[in-house]
Amino acid sequence: MTNINNFKLLDCTLRDGGYYNNWHFSFQLIQDYLNVISKTKIQYVEIGFRSFLKNKDLGLTGYTDDNLIERLSLPDSLKIGVMINASDLLKNNYSPLKNLKRLFPKINKKIYFVRFACHPEEVFSLKTTIDWLSKRGISVFINIMQVSELNPIKLKKICFFLRNKKIRALYFADSLGALDIRKFKKIIGLLKKFWNKDLGLHAHDNLNLALKNSEFAIKNNFQWIDSTIMGMGRGPGNLKTEVIIKKIEKKHVSLINRLKNKYFKKLMKKYKWGTNKYYKEAALKKIHPTYIQQMLTDDRYKEKDYKNILKSLAAEDARKFNEHKLFFSSNIYTTRKKGKWSPKNDLTDKNILILGPGENAKKNRNKLIKFINSKNLFVIALNSLDYVPEKLINVRTICHPKRIVLDFKNLNDSNISIIAPISSMPVKLKNYLNSENKFVYDFGLHINGQKKIGIFKNYCSLPKPLVLLYSLSVAISAKAKKIYLAGFDGYKNDDPFTDETNYYLKKFLKKNTRINLKTLTKSKYNIPSSILK
Repeated sequence: MTNINNFKLLDCTLRDGGYYNNWHFSFQLIQDYLNVISKTKIQYVEIGFRSFLKNKDLGLTGYTDDNLIERLSLPDSLKIGVMINASDLLKNNYSPLKNLKRLFPKINKKIYFVRFACHPEEVFSLKTTIDWLSKRGISVFINIMQVSELNPIKLKKICFFLRNKKIRALYFADSLGALDIRKFKKIIGLLKKFWNKDLGLHAHDNLNLALKNSEFAIKNNFQWIDSTIMGMGRGPGNLKTEVIIKKIEKKHVSLINRLKNKYFKKLMKKYKWGTNKYYKEAALKKIHPTYIQQMLTDDRYKEKDYKNILKSLAAEDARKFNEHKLFFSSNIYTTRKKGKWSPKNDLTDKNILILGPGENAKKNRNKLIKFINSKNLFVIALNSLDYVPEKLINVRTICHPKRIVLDFKNLNDSNISIIAPISSMPVKLKNYLNSENKFVYDFGLHINGQKKIGIFKNYCSLPKPLVLLYSLSVAISAKAKKIYLAGFDGYKNDDPFTDETNYYLKKFLKKNTRINLKTLTKSKYNIPSSILK
């Protein structure tokens, strides 16, 4: 294979790998990683994202601020860079340049390069930002996403727009993992006509083509290739650093392997990235791999659901990741937000127990049954859970459209009535719930797509169709005397869904200060507890 001196290997483990652990790499790992990489012939390291502070808690390489860079002992042999999402520069009613200056209040000379991750249409907004960084001695890379879907006319326009700019390299990311040699040949043919500067490839491994595509790029005079240790990166991951190093520089493989053994094998065991049949299907159907990553790492989705989820995503444009699409969000609730039923009519002053699917409730099943019988509780069960006898369940709540479809048989086999946002649903979903004339209490749901919560007489407004939030809204709207929870354990350690749910629960409690809410079983959520004895 081509000698390493003929192209530059850029390792972006701490940037791309952070899509699995929210960029929570320890300081020690980062330092050890830099020390090891510096002993190989890899000279370029993209250490993380440079991004604005958000409500979401990101780790060190999610922000890669100057404080982190100054704390690190940076080896002289390494050229350190950061990535910026172009979309971040197009927000907040500021110009791209003003947003860039907010990200760089001062120029840190230890940052050698900045790479902009762009959808094709975003490139044309970056003129002033490219010029500003270049004038300050920072190398600029433009990284075009979803290369497999790149329109030839759009590519030509991008080349003409950038050819007089001070660009170190024009990079292409195979975001969907759908790039094959046939498509790649066409792209390379166009680039030979319209581009005469450095080229780079960031290959994803959905179809096990990351190495093959990278080798093909090198043979066709691509000067830059991305890789990550063990392929750690969004979705199925990327070209593996240890694999490409082995092909071109065997003597340094052992160094990378030591790093693998010390840190990254544990991370892989925990987060389980790597290609599989679902990533392959996503690539073939032009579905963004983050949908698959979220689906596989979210306990709310079971393997039996995956086929239907993929089918649903394939039926619409899922090339860009949109969290709300996965959760069947605002697009599905197309009609009235207000329901026809007010919980006050039936549930005012009742003591309500909301049952979730957690193992802690199942383990305490007998205690729960005894508690229900002794307190004369009104019991709301989420979806189709069945660890307590049906006779003790007064009603089920369901609001996630996919759960309605997936649980259809169980719901209709049950004699229990349902609370669901019927008026807010399209006809198809209404038909599911009404197919056997099951009685449904119509409490409406409006998906606002923001971090807002509103509870009203006959509907609620939520960020997502999360059934816990929907059930709490029912109980609060009814002005229940007491609200108990059981079976809301929380997600696995470091799972961002735990933080997210805690955030929403905090908003609930802050907005409804008179609410008497307690959990009867152990929970990772910040809820007052009254654990069953």
